[in-house]
Amino acid sequence: MENNCRKNYFRFDKIWLTMFCLVASFEAHSTTYYVSPNGNNTNGLSPNSAWNSISSVNNFVFSPGDSLLFEGNFSYTGNLEFDALDANNPNNPFFIGSYGNGIATIQTLTTAKCGFKATNTQGFILKNLMFQGPDVAIASNSDGVLFYTDLPSGYLRNIKLNNIEVSGFGYCGIRFYANWSASVNSGFRTVKIDSCTVHDCRENGIVSIAYDTQNSTNYQHYGFQIKHTKVHDITGYSANSHKGSGIVLSQIDSALIERCVVYNTGSLNTACGGPGGIWVYAANNVTIQFNESHHNKSGSGNGCDGLGFDLDGGTTNSVLQYNYSHDNDGAGILLGNFPGARPWGNNKVRYNFSVNDARTNNSSVTLFTAPGTQWSGLRFHNNTVITSSSNTNNYPTFGAFQMTEYGSTMAGVECYNNQFITDGLPLINVPATFLGDEPRFINNLYWSNGQTPEYFYGGSYNSLASFRTAGNYCEKWLNNDYGIVSNPQLTNLWNPAPTLYPNPTESLLSYRLTSNSPAINQGLDLLTTFGIGNGFMDYFWHSLPLGAAYEIGAEEGVFLQVGLAQNGDLNQFNVLPNPVRANAVFQVSNPEYIQKISIYDMQGRVQYMNGEALNVPVKADFGNGYFFLKISTKSGQELTLPMLVID
Repeated sequence: MENNCRKNYFRFDKIWLTMFCLVASFEAHSTTYYVSPNGNNTNGLSPNSAWNSISSVNNFVFSPGDSLLFEGNFSYTGNLEFDALDANNPNNPFFIGSYGNGIATIQTLTTAKCGFKATNTQGFILKNLMFQGPDVAIASNSDGVLFYTDLPSGYLRNIKLNNIEVSGFGYCGIRFYANWSASVNSGFRTVKIDSCTVHDCRENGIVSIAYDTQNSTNYQHYGFQIKHTKVHDITGYSANSHKGSGIVLSQIDSALIERCVVYNTGSLNTACGGPGGIWVYAANNVTIQFNESHHNKSGSGNGCDGLGFDLDGGTTNSVLQYNYSHDNDGAGILLGNFPGARPWGNNKVRYNFSVNDARTNNSSVTLFTAPGTQWSGLRFHNNTVITSSSNTNNYPTFGAFQMTEYGSTMAGVECYNNQFITDGLPLINVPATFLGDEPRFINNLYWSNGQTPEYFYGGSYNSLASFRTAGNYCEKWLNNDYGIVSNPQLTNLWNPAPTLYPNPTESLLSYRLTSNSPAINQGLDLLTTFGIGNGFMDYFWHSLPLGAAYEIGAEEGVFLQVGLAQNGDLNQFNVLPNPVRANAVFQVSNPEYIQKISIYDMQGRVQYMNGEALNVPVKADFGNGYFFLKISTKSGQELTLPMLVID
């Protein structure tokens, strides 16, 4: 038996009146409702009989499986509010979106209301909508989109936001909030945010939050995914705590933040301890990958962050990988524990680029832990960290990598196969406080742009040889010496960091290894050496390893040995003689990387193509003239060489 009361409830100033109620045994059916400024405001069941105001929506009760559609290219003044009587079935979600041409805009003119608020309910899909607030500069506690619960326990499930744009709200753009109370142990589960944009909001961009203490062991949110989403110009403001972060998730277990970009946040912040681009705290089993975070600000006054990426207080069992951080005020990669946070540990940071970060504070990679907190377990490997001087960063420890002295120890710091590159700034800074836990620096490449390298490990060392005497794991392992001091031979090393979005992070052309880089084939096999594994691919999606051994840094390079057999000599690809004599043969000495070899004429017509050829005759069925040799690799690279063929 089923209670079929859904169409018989109407809201009048939050007083519920029951007109009549039928009890039946048939299945419930879904209904589509329309809202249009051109509707006649009758029953909303068709575009012609559409409701013409948001008030009609808020005075109605929606069932699981219903759809609510706003006519596109129009604005609707007001705000949307739903509660436990609306939808509330995760297996049969309520859909809210646009119809017709374009997308609809919900315009909220008051600071007292959120653009969208759903309280103690679940099973919602929001797609193709814009939420505009009154003004980013106006102080308020209203969010663009808020899912809120104050239930004593349980998860509210299946929330999806797709192609939603939020701007102009005084609090957060999108927020999932379990009321800050020890008696509230509910939260949200299976949340997907895809292809959304949040900008010009005041407090934060995208947030999950719930009650949390240093002794908490539960997580009130679970299973979030944020993908292909852009967050920018989240201003922050003057307050006693930091304001103006992009994406910050907390009190969460199992989350993925992927293919997002965050920039220009925190410009009006005045407090220390944040803000930042993409970060998490009180979090477990989080993966942050393939994102770009840049030009985030610490603000003015006591602002002390403006970070790119951060695994912060109480983060455990999480991975930060394949990300690109650049031009941030604070650390590109921050790893720390704030006062009163849960234990931090067993986290991995690998295959990331940090370029030109720490413009005003900290170092490009900064570790810290507050007194009274526990911090143990970091594997930091195969990252490329490029740090240039800044006349606005006066921190005495400013450099590539620092462990910050706040009065507590950090155990289990392991750094392998990284490139630490500066223009003369310190490469490593480890205060004496941490020496008892013996942070490991094994098989890293160091470069100070030709200047004397500076390592601080309880004391100052100005050569790799002297650094090896500083501790048991300072580029030493089992009585063997490790580490390299050498120019990494990267392309465009000291050029300004490019902004990639909307192109993917792996389209980064700068800071690539050249074929004569000393990092090639010099990386440790971490599985064989330490039993921890290197991962299965690098920043650019190359499989690991590609050559005889791993590389040092974020890239596993693809370097083909291609030459021309002519008069018995094999010449390197980049010094191929020109012109090429007829009947010469190209030889590929490492064919396992080759997907296809082609020769094109000047009009782009294929003259020769073979996906399996190891020896390619230059003169086959075509004559003299200008041609292009194109080699496509299995990892997706393409190498092209112009050539002149003559008899």
